[in-house]
Amino acid sequence: MARLWPRDKTEKLLKTPTANLSRNGAPQHPTKRKQGGHGPTLEDEVCFLLNVEPGADYGGDFSPSEWWGDFAPAVRRWEVLTAQPAPVPVEYGPRGGLRLAPRFGEWLMGVTCGWITKVPGLDRAAQLKAIGDGVVPQQAFSAFAHLLGQLERREVESVCDAA
Repeated sequence: MARLWPRDKTEKLLKTPTANLSRNGAPQHPTKRKQGGHGPTLEDEVCFLLNVEPGADYGGDFSPSEWWGDFAPAVRRWEVLTAQPAPVPVEYGPRGGLRLAPRFGEWLMGVTCGWITKVPGLDRAAQLKAIGDGVVPQQAFSAFAHLLGQLERREVESVCDAA
């Protein structure tokens, strides 16, 4: 496996959206989730480890660094790579508690804003399932490019062996 940056330079990354996000129940503090023998979810992280309120507003090309805490370097890098500022990661649920905003999960997956969240007829649970079941387009592109490169090398080798 190739490393994109040295191990000692690795930033703290947010969890990957999963298809069961809408079925995990209410978010819990990651420490409490770990004490129960489970790993924290993306929703746990955004609701308890970030410094942002639903409906927060900002102008500019990037979201405010103070929102992200330890995750700031990774969020900034993804904003640059996707050319999209991170949306507000939380929203209020029906009972007033914080929960993961589907637009943030969509952004984490690297798809265009609204690709999933603006599809008519999809409720929040269906949006989160689609986001969690989805593929990060940039990873898929990289995988296909790698596979095509392997095929091209094999074709060249077979031509050379035949000569």
